[in-house]
Amino acid sequence: MDALDHQLIERLQIDGRTPYTALAAELGVAEATVRKRVNRLLDSGILKIVGVTSREKLGLGTQAIVGVKVDGDSMEQVIAELQPLDIVRYIGVAAGEFDLILELATTSNEELFMFLTRELRDIPGVVASQTSLIMKVPKNSY
Repeated sequence: MDALDHQLIERLQIDGRTPYTALAAELGVAEATVRKRVNRLLDSGILKIVGVTSREKLGLGTQAIVGVKVDGDSMEQVIAELQPLDIVRYIGVAAGEFDLILELATTSNEELFMFLTRELRDIPGVVASQTSLIMKVPKNSY
């Protein structure tokens, strides 16, 4: 990747629908160059252009990060139980104090409470969890 690739990615992160002609004019290169570069970035898996929703506008204003401790041999089973749940937006296998890091988005504190006290606790292999409520998001990059 060179400077032009980085500039293309930066601009597409702002608006993934920007026409190649506009990107070419802004960056001072031919439209064919932009098309080839973007296609190469897409084909290599470096770049993925997707629609990103506003959680708040979808009514998912309550967000939390949850660290989960898992019983030794239960990791895959716990992940399999969490993956299909809409409330769980991100699952990361971690090193350190927690085995899994979850990002949750819910409609309310009550929905978060019900998930933490009923669903998460009932998953076989979950030993403990610790929750941090997201109060404000001053930066969110993709």
